[in-house]
Amino acid sequence: MPVMSKTKLFSIYLLKAGFNHTNALKEGHALEEDAATALPEGARLYILDTPARSPWWRGFFGVQKDLLQASKGALIFLSIDDRSFAISFGQVYHHLNDYSYEYDFGLKVTLNSLDPNELKSADMVSPGTARRKRTQVAISTDLTFLDFDGNSEIIRSLTGKVKDEYKHIFKNATGSTSLKVGMKVAPQILPAVCQNLLELYESTAFHETFPNIQNISPVNDPAQVDDLNVSLLQAFNSRSDEIVLSIPEIVDYQDDKTCCFFRAEGTTSEIFPDITIEALWGFLDEINVTPESASSFRQYQLILCDVEGSPGRAYTVMRSLVYETPAAGDAAIFHLTDGSWYRAEAAFVERMTTYINDRCQPCHLPPYNHDRTVKGKQVYSEEAYNTAITAWDETFICLDQTDISPAGSTQVEPCDIYSVSHPGTDQATAEMYHIKISTRSAHLSHLFNQGVNSVELLKQEEGCSTKLKGLVADRVSAEIRDDFCAPLDQKKYSVIFGVISHKAEALRAENLPLFSRLSLMRTMQILELYAVRCSLVFIEDQSPKKEGHKKYHEINAVVSHDENGKVQVKPCAGQDGFDVDQEITHCPKEIRDALPGAQFRLQVSLKEGGKIRSHHGWDFDVVDEHGDD
Repeated sequence: MPVMSKTKLFSIYLLKAGFNHTNALKEGHALEEDAATALPEGARLYILDTPARSPWWRGFFGVQKDLLQASKGALIFLSIDDRSFAISFGQVYHHLNDYSYEYDFGLKVTLNSLDPNELKSADMVSPGTARRKRTQVAISTDLTFLDFDGNSEIIRSLTGKVKDEYKHIFKNATGSTSLKVGMKVAPQILPAVCQNLLELYESTAFHETFPNIQNISPVNDPAQVDDLNVSLLQAFNSRSDEIVLSIPEIVDYQDDKTCCFFRAEGTTSEIFPDITIEALWGFLDEINVTPESASSFRQYQLILCDVEGSPGRAYTVMRSLVYETPAAGDAAIFHLTDGSWYRAEAAFVERMTTYINDRCQPCHLPPYNHDRTVKGKQVYSEEAYNTAITAWDETFICLDQTDISPAGSTQVEPCDIYSVSHPGTDQATAEMYHIKISTRSAHLSHLFNQGVNSVELLKQEEGCSTKLKGLVADRVSAEIRDDFCAPLDQKKYSVIFGVISHKAEALRAENLPLFSRLSLMRTMQILELYAVRCSLVFIEDQSPKKEGHKKYHEINAVVSHDENGKVQVKPCAGQDGFDVDQEITHCPKEIRDALPGAQFRLQVSLKEGGKIRSHHGWDFDVVDEHGDD
């Protein structure tokens, strides 16, 4: 193969079938087709040739020297059989139509061409927690030393040295959407190179070399995302049981902002003590809104709040939906979480589900019916449930909100509930229950991490074990103290994750979203390495359904002027809880400008000390606008 004297860098994209230079560029692109003397036969050249301009910082700092900079680049289109390639030089790849190229081309070619023992760098993401990392090594190695976990992480990009049989084409490669390689080739050789790359892309050999690397993969192709979003919209509008609403971040049920309200089409819902898809459906029905496309979900909002409606964090509904669906002609499950789609191999999902089901146990804890009352409203309370366990059975100890962390470290709870199985025998084991309300949202992954963190400290830090022993000894009677502390001396633990849910216990792992299952399996595998048995139980939620309530009070108020002519707005008589002598502050301007004696029905919030506050932007109705005239 003829070669050039220097290595040149190439960034190569494979276009989808049906796309070529005539339709692969974005509408209104700034590239110009041009000719060149050394183009491969049949290739088409498009160049970016922007005029030179002075950089912004020249004037900002008063640089006197005449400085100019310009953006230059090119795209070369090559046709190979019935497919086309686009080779990018400079920052011009963004002129390609997002729907025109294969999003897995670079990674697949890299996986098929790299020597698995000669890897240099990997970009990875854990989709359940959205944690991203890049691992690089000075000496080539395999995926194990790049700290890749095929059961919980996704490879986004991979770099390394290629196998011997491909070194005549390139020696190193980086693959993601595109393939980035350095080559010593003449222009006329590029079609032959692309032919080899097409064969590498279509090969499935990487399944043997990297068997777990694509158990789960992101769906980046916008055309496929569009198809999946159509399925999502149909499921939403048909009120499918397969779609649920979740909070995409950790929720602290000891916090006061565990209620929510929705906002859509300029309208705000009432307050709901629990986050459910049924509440969202009911709100949209109430305002007579049916989403016409998945883009509507990016406009609707879920806002966390307290029982009075004071807002906290806000999320788009798209980020908050969790949905799984198969796809025609693909032996995989597609999962939506945190606004992004992922493809999971069906065999992997089945293996993971079986693994967890084998570790599910019948629940021996009492059902949940321990809501707390906050300002007259019922809300979930893990704290109340954990505290009540001790009264239900004295052999269970509440350790919720305690701490065993080393001095100077952040708090680490040993568990929520502590007990001992087979006390007084050689089989005595410390049972450490970690409790969480709901099968939804990212906080399940946080729950599982708590179980691992606690065991790691107890196994590795003697001081932490001593702290736990002290916590247990202080909470049990003298008669059973030795039996309850003995497993701690022997470091014999078991971890039980208890999930409070309305869902049927018989469904076991299928009650959990895909990435919660993924996180749980990884947690169980880690605990098994510590010789710690781990199990999952479902605690029946028997608490009453959490009905919604209005965000603010609605009362009648009357306008008056004091002796100095100052406008005052006060509650009308006969409304329980509202003092007729208490002024309502922050009223809308139209009310403050009204005639004395005018009456209105407006929204207010009742503050500490009986203070009453409205807001200039809140709705109100006129009861009597003429007042005393």
